[in-house]
Amino acid sequence: MDSVPIIWAVGGGKGGVGKSVVSTILAFWLARMEKRTVLIDVDLGGANLHTLLGIKSPPRTLNDFITRKFGSLEEICIDTEAKNLRLISGSSEVLSLANPHFSQKVKLINHFSKLDADYVVVDLGAGTSFNVLDFFLAAHEKIMVLTPEPTSIQNAYIFVRNAVYRKLSRLSSKNPSLQALVKIAMDPKNELKVRTIKELFEFIQESSGKDVVAPIEKEIGEIRPAVITNMVKDNKEKNAGRIVQIVAEKYLMIQSTNLGSVFHDRQIFSMVSDMVSLITLDQSSHAFANIYEIVTKLLGDRDVSIEDKRKHPSVKTENLIS
Repeated sequence: MDSVPIIWAVGGGKGGVGKSVVSTILAFWLARMEKRTVLIDVDLGGANLHTLLGIKSPPRTLNDFITRKFGSLEEICIDTEAKNLRLISGSSEVLSLANPHFSQKVKLINHFSKLDADYVVVDLGAGTSFNVLDFFLAAHEKIMVLTPEPTSIQNAYIFVRNAVYRKLSRLSSKNPSLQALVKIAMDPKNELKVRTIKELFEFIQESSGKDVVAPIEKEIGEIRPAVITNMVKDNKEKNAGRIVQIVAEKYLMIQSTNLGSVFHDRQIFSMVSDMVSLITLDQSSHAFANIYEIVTKLLGDRDVSIEDKRKHPSVKTENLIS
């Protein structure tokens, strides 16, 4: 293939922050903008995206691909009411799918890039399991959703911190002494008294040299999560994501992008409760408009252009570990 789809992964700490709703509306707007879009439910073991699209019983799910009933993800894509938007449903019935084997995880990530689409939006499960973090780190755009509540802000920072340490663990997998050091640093009460990524890098440089730490610093700097503050009720709450940005830059040495905020919308809450497709949402909705602005921002000028990403994809699986 001359190009691969751009992959957006949507995650964020604990459940209840509205990432599935955000993922669905992100994918809808991409489709409305004439982008061939596939929305994938990777909340393995707790899939619900099909209900947000008004599909009661998906005829095919990811489990059909995992168990080799179908040979490609293309074969399990389901058309939706929206033009240019297809769905790959997760599986709530098969609990074993919630913990895929290493080979299954690599297979899934590789096949995301083989889809006949311009964009793939991946809705991740809650929490910070290795599966969630690996799917998040493999994407071109790493989108994190949080709400203005203090616990959500704290969970969002923990999510980013765990993603950084997960990548560090992968990067150091071929260097046992370095990996042991990373593992020690992951404990906040570690004996080395290393409290930040900056301090960890300084320690590595002193013990192993600049040649060892420089490429690791570069890789960590490329994580660059994009933050969305969801369910905002007033202007004072709009900058909650900025707190995570500041703390992540100070303690984790990573830059992040503030994509903006999405206002709380009772209509969305009612539609989700009644299992009504979000595609039919009144487009005068503030939340709908907010997510449109976020999509246009993501499609706009970034440090790396969309075309460059498609020709030089950053989806990597060779460093994944089980």
